[in-house]
Amino acid sequence: MSQPPPGDNQWGQPPPQQWGQPQQWGQPQQWGQPQGQYQGPPQGQYQQYPPQGGPPPPQRMSPFTHSAHDILEVDIPSLHQWGAPPPQGYPPPQGHQQPWGAAPPPPQPGYQPPPQQQPPQNWGGAPAGPSAGPASAPSQGFIPGQGAMGYDPSPDVEMIRKACKGFNTDEKALISTFVKLDPLQIESINQKYTLDTKKQLVSLVIDKTRGDLEMGLCALARGPLNFYVWLVEEAIKGIGTKEHYLDLALLGRSNADINAIKTAYKAKYGKNLVSAVADDLSGAEKRMFDMVTSATRTEDSVPVNPQFVAAEVKALHNATEGRLGTDESEVSRIFVKNNNATIAAILVEYERTYHVLVETLIEKEFSGHQKAALLFIMRGVKDKAKRDAELIEKTMKGIGTRDEELAFRLITAHWIPGAIPAIKAAYQRLYGKDLVSRVRGETSGDFERLLVAILNK
Repeated sequence: MSQPPPGDNQWGQPPPQQWGQPQQWGQPQQWGQPQGQYQGPPQGQYQQYPPQGGPPPPQRMSPFTHSAHDILEVDIPSLHQWGAPPPQGYPPPQGHQQPWGAAPPPPQPGYQPPPQQQPPQNWGGAPAGPSAGPASAPSQGFIPGQGAMGYDPSPDVEMIRKACKGFNTDEKALISTFVKLDPLQIESINQKYTLDTKKQLVSLVIDKTRGDLEMGLCALARGPLNFYVWLVEEAIKGIGTKEHYLDLALLGRSNADINAIKTAYKAKYGKNLVSAVADDLSGAEKRMFDMVTSATRTEDSVPVNPQFVAAEVKALHNATEGRLGTDESEVSRIFVKNNNATIAAILVEYERTYHVLVETLIEKEFSGHQKAALLFIMRGVKDKAKRDAELIEKTMKGIGTRDEELAFRLITAHWIPGAIPAIKAAYQRLYGKDLVSRVRGETSGDFERLLVAILNK
C-alpha cells in the first residue's frame, strides 16, 4: 500500500468535532510536532511561544513541523487511538505560539484535554462525541488595542518620526525599525504615534515613501489584524477578485480570528464582511467562503474521533470518486469545517482505505479558485513551510516578479515566530538554493533591503 501523504499537520492536536452537532469548527493550522501522537490542540494562529506548564490553553500550535503520518503513530490503522487524549500538552497559545520549526516543549504528564460536551444527536449517523471544545484565543495582534506589555514604544516612534523628518526620508532607518517589531509592539507604536500626533502611522508611511517600499512598510505598519482587513477589501474591490489574497486573509484561521477580522472590517468599511465576500463570488466557491466566514469551524481543542473520521472519509469518497460528478460543497465542508487534526486524520485514512492521495483527488475533481483554496488548506495541514515556500517561489518564477504578493507572503510569515526559518529551510530542500539569494536576484533597491531584512531577522 502506498505511504500516507507526508505533512505537517497537527495530529497531535485534538481535532474536530463530532458530527452530531452543529459543530464548532475550530481553526486549522497547527502543526504539532510528531510524537507518535498528537500534540496539544492546534492553533490556527501563528504566534506561538513555548507553553508554561499546566493544562494547555486552547490555542494554536506551531504550524510547521511534522507530517500527519508522523504525528499519528506509524500504526495508522489503529484509528481508535486518535480519540485518545494527546500524551503531551503542546498548547501554543494564540498570542503566543511556538515557532514553526521549533521542537515541541517538554511533555506535560497527565494532560488530558478538557471535558467536552456530548452532541445531542448523531449527524449522518456518526458516533456521538465532543463537538465543541474550549474556543481558541485570538492570535497575537488580533485584539484591537492590545499592545506589548513592558515595551516602551517612545524610542521607536521617535526613530520613525526622525527618519521621516524633512525632505529626505531615511529609508534604511524605517526598514530596520519596522522589521524588528512584533505584532503587539506594532500596536503599541500605532497607539503612541496617534496619541502624540492625532494622525495614523500608515498615513506617515504613505506620505514619506513610494512604490514597493511604501507597499511593504504600510503592511508592516498596519499589523496583522488591520492588514488582513485591508487585504480582504483589496481582494474584492473593483472588477474581478484577487483570489490568492482572499485565501491568504481568510483560510486556515481560527473562529476567534475570523470574528476579529469581521468586526474590524465592519468598523473600517461600514460593511458586513460575510456579505461583501459573498457578493464577489458565485456558485460552489461562494458557498465555500460562506462556510469560511461563518466562523463555525470545529475548535482545535476537540480531539480526533476515529468513527467521525471514518464517516468523513466515506463522505469525501461519496462526494468525488464514488459518484458521477463532484459534490463540491460537501468536499468544501469537510476541509473548511474540520480542524487540522481531523483533516490530517482524514488524509491518512482516505489513502489507507482507497489507495489514492487526497491531493491527487482534488487536482482531478476541481479547477479554478476552489481547487486552489482546497489545496491551500490541505497543503497547509500537511506541511505549511513547504506550501509557503512553493507559493513564494511561484511569485518569482518566469518573466517578471509579483512584487506585492511576494512582500505580503513574506510579511505575513514574518509575524509568526519561527515561520521564516522554517520556510527558508523548506525552500532550500525544494529548490537547492538559498531563498535570500533568490529574493536578492528578483528585487532591487530599498524594496530588496526590506525583504532581505525580513528574511534575515
